[in-house]
Amino acid sequence: MHRIGYLLTRLVAEIFRLIPFPLLYGLSNGLAFLLRAVVRYRTAVVYDNLRRAFPEKTEAEIKQIARASYRNLTDVTLETLKSYTMPLAEIQRRCPVRNPELINQYLDRGQSVILAGSHYNNWEYTGISMPPTFHGTAVTAYKPISNPLIDKYVNNTRERTGMVMMSMEGTFATIRLREREQQRSVYILLSDQSPSSRKSAHWVHFLGVETASLPGPDVLARKFRLPVLYYHIRRLRRGFYEVEFSELCADPATAAEMEITQAYARRLESFIREQPANWLWSHKRWKMKPE
Repeated sequence: MHRIGYLLTRLVAEIFRLIPFPLLYGLSNGLAFLLRAVVRYRTAVVYDNLRRAFPEKTEAEIKQIARASYRNLTDVTLETLKSYTMPLAEIQRRCPVRNPELINQYLDRGQSVILAGSHYNNWEYTGISMPPTFHGTAVTAYKPISNPLIDKYVNNTRERTGMVMMSMEGTFATIRLREREQQRSVYILLSDQSPSSRKSAHWVHFLGVETASLPGPDVLARKFRLPVLYYHIRRLRRGFYEVEFSELCADPATAAEMEITQAYARRLESFIREQPANWLWSHKRWKMKPE
């Protein structure tokens, strides 16, 4: 079954190689309508999340954001499928990095950094466009796919410009080893999902809701004395993005516990409030409640 799943994935990737972008976005429009209005994929979750986050908005405004969020979801999904066979230069043209010098000032001093991101706009494009701009190795944490053949294929496409993939479970060990060997690294962590453990969760005020957050960037930064920066993916127009970096915590040695997590939550919230449809509202972000 793993072999069949892998061959189907490769077949889909080859089909998407042939699909021009105008047709791709026509397909995305249709798929977004199908998911929202016919299949009703997680519509209860989407609307519940939006109403929690924006109690001041009218129901008409909530519906407008929801419709746009489904189109964002299908755009990113289909763009990612096409990216598996896209020329590297085309991905970099569609998602340039604006200020890599902010990261490289640390790397040039022999200092690794944590780069915190989120599932906002097309985060898969950035895995191709960012690594060549760094004066060190980009290392990103990911959740392995259950099919090992598909997992290897997808990671090979992600590693084309130098990205090193590390499993989420092995993040601490990987960082400890690389720091011990003094390998200049940019550790990329997507930290906007709900944690699996209440015990280790950091609780922050996010979008007006008390929210359980992943503690990884905060804990790792203070443990290994790694500066933390945020990367924002801005959609310029359909199919085109840009990446911009900003500092969250330049000196983690002076940061109190959860201070970095709170700074991350505030930064992400500011971007979500600017363009709410570009975040993934279909995940159960508030499934964990405060005791």
